[in-house]
Amino acid sequence: RACGTREMAPSPREPDIIDHRPRDFWSVKNHPLSGITAVQWARLCWRHFRDIDVCTYWPRLVFLTIMSLLNTCGALVDTLVYGAAVRKQPLNDEPVFIIGHPRTGTTHLHNLLSKDDRFVCATTFSVGFPSSCLCLRAIAPLMGLIMDNKRPMDDMALGWDTPQEDELAVNMMSGGVSPYMPLLLPRKEKSFRKYYRFLTGAVPAEPKKNDGSTALKSDNATRTRGGKAAASDDYCDPQSLLAWKTSFLHFLKKTQYAAEKGATRKRLLLKSPVHTARVALLREMFPKATFIFVHRHPCAVFQSAAHMADAYYWQCYLQKPTVQDTQEFILYQGALLHRAYMEDISGVDEGRKTEVRFEDLDGDLLETVQKLYEDLGWREHFERTKPTLLRYQSSLKDFKKNAFTRELSAEAVAVVRRRWRQWFDDLGYQ
Repeated sequence: RACGTREMAPSPREPDIIDHRPRDFWSVKNHPLSGITAVQWARLCWRHFRDIDVCTYWPRLVFLTIMSLLNTCGALVDTLVYGAAVRKQPLNDEPVFIIGHPRTGTTHLHNLLSKDDRFVCATTFSVGFPSSCLCLRAIAPLMGLIMDNKRPMDDMALGWDTPQEDELAVNMMSGGVSPYMPLLLPRKEKSFRKYYRFLTGAVPAEPKKNDGSTALKSDNATRTRGGKAAASDDYCDPQSLLAWKTSFLHFLKKTQYAAEKGATRKRLLLKSPVHTARVALLREMFPKATFIFVHRHPCAVFQSAAHMADAYYWQCYLQKPTVQDTQEFILYQGALLHRAYMEDISGVDEGRKTEVRFEDLDGDLLETVQKLYEDLGWREHFERTKPTLLRYQSSLKDFKKNAFTRELSAEAVAVVRRRWRQWFDDLGYQ
C-alpha cells in the first residue's frame, strides 16, 4: 500500500469491547507466512498489493521476501526428490477432524490424541514450511531462530515437532485462499469470508437490517450442500475452491508420505478451527471422515480470543487494523462457525461424530477421553493408549491456563450474548 492516506474505518456496529494496543511493527518472529515460496508470495502480493501498509510493515515485508527466496530453493529440491512419490501417495480415507471455535481447547485435544500411534499429524515444521518440509527435516530444530518456544497467547509449548493445524500450510500453498488472511489484512476481513465454507453457485441477494448492516440469518439465503439455508458471505468462485482443494490434498499427501512413505495404515488426525464451517465439504471429500467437536462457554471463548488477538495478531499483520476490524473478525467468525456446524453436522452418521466440552476435558481428562473413544467405537484402543496419555497429563502438571486480571465487562457480555445467542441456546450455556 502506498504511504498516503489510510482508508476510513466503517462506522462501528458494536461498542469497543477488546483491548487495542498497536505494537510489534518490526517483529518478524512467529509469522504465519515464514515458509511461503517466492511464487506464492508474489501471487499474494499481486492480489493485495494495494492493501499492504508498506511504510508501517516494511521490515516484515523484507523478511518475508528473503524467506520466500530461501524457501523456493527448498521447494525445488522437495519437488525434484520427492515430487513423484508424493503425487502417487494414497491417503487413508478415514481422517479424523478436530473442530471447534478457536480457543475452545482444540489444540489441547489435538495434542492428546496425537499420542495414539494410530494417527499421523501435521507438525509445526511441516505447516510452517509446507513446500520444503520433506527435504529440510534435518534442520527443523533450527525453527527456534524464527519461532518462540511457547505460544504467545497462552504459553503452551511450541516445538518444531508439535502437532499443528493444516490450514496454516494451505494458506501459504494457495497464495492466500483461506479465512486466515484477516490475520494479515484485517481491514479486508469481509472479502475472505467466502473461504470458510467454499460454497459455489448462485449468490443470493443481501437484504439489509434496519441498522443498515448485512443480515446473517436464513432470510439472506440460498441452499447449502446439505440443503439448508446459507448466507451470501459463504459463497466463492469455483477457481478458489479448486485452489484450496488442490493445496489441501497435496499437503495431506506430504503429511501421509512423511509418516509412511507409500502406506496408508495410519489415519490423518487433522485440526483447524476453520474446518468447523466445512463439515459438508470435508464429507464430500472424505465420506468416512470422523468429526470431534470441542466447545466451551462462549464468554470464556471470547475473552480468550480477544487476548489472543492482543498477544499474537500484531506479529502477523501486514495492514494496521482498527479495534472494530479485529473485534468484528472474532464476533463474525464465532457466529459463522457455529451456524455452519449446526447446519452440516446432522448429515454425519452416528459413530463418526462426537462432542467434547472443554470444561469436562479440563476437569477430568482421562474420563473425558475415554468417553470420546467409546462414542467413536475405539474402546479397545483406549487401554493401549492410556499409559501414554497419563505421561502426557503428568507433563502438564506445571502448566497454568491464562488467568485474566479482569472479567469481561457487562457491555462485552451483552454483545457476546447477542451475537453468539445461538451458541448459548444450542449448546446449553447460561
